[in-house]
Amino acid sequence: MHNNHQPKSRSTYRPRRPARRGAMLVIIAVMIMAFMMTVAFSVDVAYMHLVRSELRTATDAASKAASQALVRTSDRNAAIAAAQSIAREHTISGRPLELRASEVQFGHAEPNNSGMFDFTPGGTPTNSIRVNGRRTADSLGGAVPLHFGRLFSVNAFQPQHFSTTTFVERDVVLVVDRSGSMAGQKFQDLKNAVAAFVTVLEQNNTVDERVGLASYASDATQDVQLTTDLTQINRGMNRLLANGFTSISAGINAGQQVMTGSRSPEFVERTMIVMTDGIHNTGPAPETSAQNVVNAGVVLHTISFGSDADRGRMQRMAQLGRGRYFHASNGTDLSEAFREIARTLNSIMTE
Repeated sequence: MHNNHQPKSRSTYRPRRPARRGAMLVIIAVMIMAFMMTVAFSVDVAYMHLVRSELRTATDAASKAASQALVRTSDRNAAIAAAQSIAREHTISGRPLELRASEVQFGHAEPNNSGMFDFTPGGTPTNSIRVNGRRTADSLGGAVPLHFGRLFSVNAFQPQHFSTTTFVERDVVLVVDRSGSMAGQKFQDLKNAVAAFVTVLEQNNTVDERVGLASYASDATQDVQLTTDLTQINRGMNRLLANGFTSISAGINAGQQVMTGSRSPEFVERTMIVMTDGIHNTGPAPETSAQNVVNAGVVLHTISFGSDADRGRMQRMAQLGRGRYFHASNGTDLSEAFREIARTLNSIMTE
């Protein structure tokens, strides 16, 4: 019984051994192919990341170059040419980035509730340039061929990147109170506050701000015309003397006359800052003058100073002028109000 059972056992297991070896070879072959495809896929993914990085760098540079050219020349054709020239200096997958003129957009951007900027193509005043950098099938440079894409039935990669540079250029007119109630320490506080305003602009300036100065009491004067030499503003303040009544409307009218020297509103946002320590007591109502300024497209910020200032009127004028209202109880507060306005006057950001 034992001898008959053993040969049967051998004949049962012999044919299974080659079947196992064949199955393992198939599995190994499949794993090698899967590994090779994974490597190929990884190579192309890394290459796509590199191309995206190259495209982002080129598009950002083109957008910034266009904005700088527009600030310098106020010429849209010059801005487009600058964007195209800088783009060609950057290679995307070994080829220069070529931009069509239509891929350089001009528009207006302003901050939204989340702190980002919303871009409106064709909006005015023009303060933003958006460049659409593309290596798509219908772009001048064409799509980017992949190394192993045909293994996955994908022969090309078509990246696209938008870059928006927002520049906020402003012409700013300061309208300050030099009525008799400002005499003494109050007027020194005002000089210090204006000097702080100038310092912030000089330290944080990313574009060429132009600032002018007007002052008022019973009458008003145009003390410094719009200038990029901000030391003139401090010199103008040092020449002023405090005396007389308070005609806020006369001050706004003088500020508007200074603003007539502003650059084209197509490219420049215009701002007026009006401060007072008292109550309007001579001349037409300030609201009428403020409305004229607003109708001319000027943003109006207001500052009230001290316990005797007409806070309600100054707040209403700021609302009318789409600007901000500040109240300063003392000299420190006054300097901080001017600093805060200066900090918000210009910025450059890239989408």
